[in-house]
Amino acid sequence: MASKLNILCGSCGYEDISKNAKKWCTICEEGFCEDCERYHKSMKLSRDHKMISIEDYRQIENISVNLNCEIHGKKLDLYCKKHDIAVCVVCIPLEHKSCSSSDVISIDDASKNAKLSSALLDLEGTISTTIDNVKHCIKNREIALKNVDQDEQTIRKTITDTRKNLNEYLDKLERKLILDLKSKHENCKSKIVKILNHLRQMETEVEKLKEQTLQMKRFASDLQVFLGTRELNRALCKQKGSLKEEIRDYTNNNMEIEVNHVISSLMNEVKQFGEIELVKQWSSCN
Repeated sequence: MASKLNILCGSCGYEDISKNAKKWCTICEEGFCEDCERYHKSMKLSRDHKMISIEDYRQIENISVNLNCEIHGKKLDLYCKKHDIAVCVVCIPLEHKSCSSSDVISIDDASKNAKLSSALLDLEGTISTTIDNVKHCIKNREIALKNVDQDEQTIRKTITDTRKNLNEYLDKLERKLILDLKSKHENCKSKIVKILNHLRQMETEVEKLKEQTLQMKRFASDLQVFLGTRELNRALCKQKGSLKEEIRDYTNNNMEIEVNHVISSLMNEVKQFGEIELVKQWSSCN
């Protein structure tokens, strides 16, 4: 793919001439200067190619759509309707020999009106739904994070009120309980923050897929949209799988405290520290 700093004319480059491109051919995937663009349009084989401005090409420059077979390295010029997959000429006798001739059509026929296809519409809908789900999960985690902080404050007050009039021994128990609370609070909070970070990263990735889909729909060729739709859909499925796995594995761990019932009842039921009793003993001198 062309450099972000300079996109040079491919035809001029073949002649060892460095000249900035003004237009980009989405079929040839090559830049053309003004002179080469006119020549490109004048040729019968390329006069119907879609040319876009370099500024528009920048919008889809980072959308990677593989136009060649990953197995054989040949151009993806055929499409198997039976298996819903783009193939090269080498794939047919090896992987699709049982497919009928009506199942295998040219990639150009298959990719016609790709921007209006149900596959692209489904991809956009799935992306939108996934983003909504991620946002919902993030909101849920944010509420959980707020609640766990509120739990910590409530428990701290309970601990403080409970030991208000207790002695030095209860001070020791209080410190032990505070340390345990702090450990559990940090543990709960750490898990929630970790999940939130994963979800926010997932949201960013799905937003990128959404942006790539929009830009591809606006500026890419039908062939790129056709193949890109499937590649982006696979990437989205991967994100959806990660989201399902994330949702399946986490639970809300709200904190509660159960104060020892003896301590709770101490102030109400114990009316005095102790009681002096007179114990009568019979004397042997009687």
